[in-house]
Amino acid sequence: MSALAELQKRARAPANLANLANRSTFAALDSQDSQDSQWFNPETAFSGRGASTRHVPAVRVLTRDDLLALAAAEWIDPAHVHRLHDLDVAACIGLDTRQLAAYLAMLADTADRRAGRVPAGDTAAIHCEQCGPVWIHPDVAAVLPAVGGWPRALGCPWCFIRKAGGYVPRPTVICEGCAHFTPDTINPPAGMGTCSIGKGMHYPMAVHGCQNIQPLRPCCEGRKFTNAENCQA
Repeated sequence: MSALAELQKRARAPANLANLANRSTFAALDSQDSQDSQWFNPETAFSGRGASTRHVPAVRVLTRDDLLALAAAEWIDPAHVHRLHDLDVAACIGLDTRQLAAYLAMLADTADRRAGRVPAGDTAAIHCEQCGPVWIHPDVAAVLPAVGGWPRALGCPWCFIRKAGGYVPRPTVICEGCAHFTPDTINPPAGMGTCSIGKGMHYPMAVHGCQNIQPLRPCCEGRKFTNAENCQA
C-alpha cells in the first residue's frame, strides 16, 4: 500500500516535487478536477494516460472492476490491478479519477523498474546519492539542485531496486568533472586519465557506462586531485 499511501498524503498536503515519480502524479496534484471531484464514472471515455476530461459524478470507487475499467481506458496493463490486495482497492475511496490514474501509472512504472526497464517518459539523467546515475522523469530532474552539471538527489525511485539486488539501467557518463578522475599529467584537457577507484582509464570526454561517477562539488571544481587525495567535500 506504500504507493497509494504516498499518493493520498500528497493529495492532502503541498508536494515536495523532488520526490514525485512521474508526470501523471503532477497532473493528479495540480488539476482542478482533483479538488472538485471525489467520484469516478467507469462509463466515461478516456484517451491515453493522464486524460483531462471532466467527469460527471456517478459511482464511488469501491470495486476492483472500477479500477480495471480505468486501467483499460488509460492503456495500463490490468495485471497491475489484479495484483492489488483487497485492502489496497478499498483504500482508493476518496481518490478522484485523476488521482486514481496517477496511482495506476505509478504501479506500472514500479513494475517496469522491477523488471529492469526504464519507465516511458523517464528520459532525464540525474545523480542519486545512493544509486549513482539513473533515469528519472524530466519534471523531477528540473526541480533538483544541480552539482557538477548533474541534478542531484539523496534518493530516487530506483533505490529499492538496487537494495533488492535488481538491475538498474544506467545513463552513459564521462569522466570529466568526476571526483574520482585524475587527469593525465602531460595533456590534462584531453589525455587519458586514471580512476582512483579502479574503474578503468578513459579520456575526459569519452562516453561510457559507470555507476560510480561522483560529480565534483562547486568548492572542489578547478582543483587537481591525485589518487591519494580525492575530493572529500
